[in-house]
Formats: sequence, C-alpha cells, structure tokens
Amino acid sequence: MKATTRLLVYVFTISIGGAVVGIDLGLIATTLAQPAFNSYMFPPGTKNVSSLIGAIVSIGSAGNVLGSLSNGLLLEKLGRKRTLLVSTFFTIVGSVFQTASNGVALMIVGRCVAGMALGILNPTIPIYISELARPAERARLVGIFGLLVAIGFCLANWIGYACSFANGDVTWRLALAMQCPLALLLMGLSFVLPESPRWCKFPLSLPQRRLTLKVAQEERYEEFDSTLRKLYEDEDEEFFIRTQVEIREQIHLEAAQRSNSNLGHALLELFSWKNIRRTAMAIMVMQVGILSGSLAIQNYQSLLYASLGFSGKRAILISGCYGFMGIIGQVINLLGVSDRWSRRQTMWVGCLVLAIMLSLLMTLSKFYGNGENANGARAGIAFIFLYSGLYAVFFNSTLYTIAAETFPQHLRGYGTSVAALCQGITAIWLGQVTPFAFAAISWKYYAVFISSLVALSAFYFAFLTETNQLTLESIAGQFGDETVSAGKDVEGEKHATETFEHQV
Repeated sequence: MKATTRLLVYVFTISIGGAVVGIDLGLIATTLAQPAFNSYMFPPGTKNVSSLIGAIVSIGSAGNVLGSLSNGLLLEKLGRKRTLLVSTFFTIVGSVFQTASNGVALMIVGRCVAGMALGILNPTIPIYISELARPAERARLVGIFGLLVAIGFCLANWIGYACSFANGDVTWRLALAMQCPLALLLMGLSFVLPESPRWCKFPLSLPQRRLTLKVAQEERYEEFDSTLRKLYEDEDEEFFIRTQVEIREQIHLEAAQRSNSNLGHALLELFSWKNIRRTAMAIMVMQVGILSGSLAIQNYQSLLYASLGFSGKRAILISGCYGFMGIIGQVINLLGVSDRWSRRQTMWVGCLVLAIMLSLLMTLSKFYGNGENANGARAGIAFIFLYSGLYAVFFNSTLYTIAAETFPQHLRGYGTSVAALCQGITAIWLGQVTPFAFAAISWKYYAVFISSLVALSAFYFAFLTETNQLTLESIAGQFGDETVSAGKDVEGEKHATETFEHQV
C-alpha cells in the first residue's frame, strides 16, 4: 500500500469519530421534536418544561467542559491513540444511559457522560490527524474529519425522521441507540492505528527521570521511526531525515525549556506571557462555533421551523434535508477552501458571509414569522439551509485545524482543550438562554449572533496569525519562539540521527 493511500486510510478511520460526534450532537434536535419523547419526559402537569429542555441540551455542553479539562492530560499521558479509544468507549456508555432513561434525571446523566466523552474525543481527532499530515494537506485531511461530522449530523436527522414513523417510546429510544454502532466500529479499528510520531517520550523534560525511563524511551523511538517511514515511504531519504530531525529536535528544544510537566504547570504555561497570544487566538477561533449561532440553530431547529409555521413530522423532515447542507458545504471546503485560502481570510470572510445570511433570515422571520405567508416561510427555511452550508464551507473543520496547529507539541493537547472548554462554557449559557430568548423576543434574537460575527470578523482580520502551509514545528516561529534551523545539511542530519540512536 502506498504511503498516501495508507495515510488516507488512517485519517478516514480516525475521522469515524467525527461521525460519532455528529450523531451524538445531532440527535438531540430531532429527539426534542418527537411528541412521544416530550409526553414521556414531560407528562401533563410538569412545571418549568422550558428549563428542563434547556437543561437536557446544555448538560451536554457541561459534560464537554468537564471532558475538555482532562483532555490535555490524557493526550500527554496516554497518547493520541489510547485517548481516542477511551473517549469512544464512554460515548457508548452515555448513549446506553440515554436510551434506557426512565425520566429527565437519567437522561441528563447520559447526556453528561456522553458530553464528557465528546469533550475528549472532539479535540483529540484534529490533533491526531494534524500530527500525521504533511503541511500542504493538513487542513484538507482535518477537513475529512469535518466531513464525517457533517455526515453524522445528517444521519442523526434522518434517523430521527425514520424513527418518527414508529409508535410509542420506540420513536426516541431507537434513535438514541443509533449512537452506538459507529462508536463500536471506531473502537475496533482504532487498534490498528499508529501512534502519532509527535507523541514522543524523548527527550524527557525532567533530567532526573531520563535514566529510569530509558527502556520506554527506546521503545518510543522505534515506534517514532516506524510510523514516520510508513507515512513518508514514498518520499526520498533526504525528505525523511529532514522531517525526522526537525520533529525530534523541536520536541527536544521545547522540552528543554520546561521546568515542570504536571497538569497545573502546563495550564499556567498556556497563560504565561510567552503563550498568551496563542491561547487567546485559539479561544477566539473556537468561539465562532457557538457565537455564530450554529449550535443554537442546530439544537433548536424545531423552534425555528415552528416560528415559520412548520411542526411535527414536517419539521423533522426539514431537519433531515437540512443535514445535507453541512455535507455539501464541507465538500466545497475540501475542494476549494482548505489549504488554498489562508486561515485568516477563511475566518474573517466567513464571519461576514454568515452575518449577511442571518440578517436576511432575521428580516424574513420578522415579516413572515407567523407562518401565514407560505412563500415567506419557505424563503426563511431556504436561508436556514444556506446558513448551514456556508458555515460548513468556512468553519466546520477550520476551527479545530487552527486550534490544533497553533500550539507547540507539549501544549497542543492542553491548549486545544482549553479553547474547546471555553467554547463549551459559551454553549452552556447560550443553550440555557436560547429557548427563553426565542420565546421572548423571537426574530430579534438573531441580532446577538449577527453582532458577534461582525466583531469576530474584525478580530480575525486584525490579529489572526497565519499558519497555512507551515510545518507544526516551524509554526512556533510565527509566534516569536525559537525553532530548529531549516537549513541543516542532510549529512549533518544523518549524523544527528545516528548519534541520537546510539545514545538511546
């Protein structure tokens, strides 16, 4: 098997996790639209139904926050492969709790467990793929993850629609059980994946530990060398040695600058003067995933369609068709945006385009939100669809691509997780507020997302650091850090490699 084909197989296998994420996140929208679910969870006389619905939705985001807190530590201690395996297992546990729930309490527990698992799984996948990919194709390969997320969302919508034809509790229990099959498939296939060559135990940052872990160090070097040769076997020896030395020596350089490797110190390091620019940029990049309104529209589609005069199975059918837009948008991203547009241009232009879409949707909702004008209602649905497709074109995979490549090796897991954590915190309060806001101010609520998009566009235009087409090791130079010289001669690199192997 050629190296390029092998890499694609690895990436598609890892990206199955994207479909797991998409299904888990997407099913809540169609589940909330099922009459049988609402009558079971909220029987007549139930008080504060809006609060309970908000809790079911937002507890998933709360779980995401908890998962994100542990993600950096897991990635550093367990590696990319085993973190993927562990998080996938707990998505299954959460799905079982949701499927078997006998009331709101167990449903919330299941959503929290699954949310924690997704809080670990979601950042892990783009980091894993980024560390396997060549610089020229990194965004496209992470885009495959984005495509699988979109497919997962689409599957979730159609699962919900298909199950709506069943009777009784089967309509929602069967749908929630469909979170398990792809997660089980990913668990099985993950055993054949290679570990990321950039997750290395050499050189150790704490000198006093080097002697005690010499055997583990040697084993990791052999895996490092084997994985690189699999990934780059279609390249010449010069390319392989240059890549090998650059990765290894950059890790050595960064490790030598660390005085402590515990969790608390790593988090403090993210907010040090040296790294605060990276951390702030990653947080702001991830915020557009929530403040653009995408999660609110995804989770509360039924409310939007009801405001335009559509409800019941018609609303669920519309949700199914809505799911295809993410796939179409992500394909456009892979073919025409990823690795072709600069990261900066993608972000600021995308924000303005979505702001325009939401402005048009707000206008249509104002004048045709009562559902009395069929053409106006259809136009409103069309703009919701266009919004979904355009979000995928610009942001579906770009956010995690930028977050993953922004940080140095030893902080990549922690930094991406903190950015995802902040995104989750935003999702929690927004998930709680959204149903009340739509009920209270209706179409005016879109103005919150429009103003956020305009402000974020200005931020990205002025401050976003460009990382497109750069190796993960050389990106450090964009933030003023010391990097391994790219001008080493090949003979010198060979000598460095042989010396290192001898020392190990």
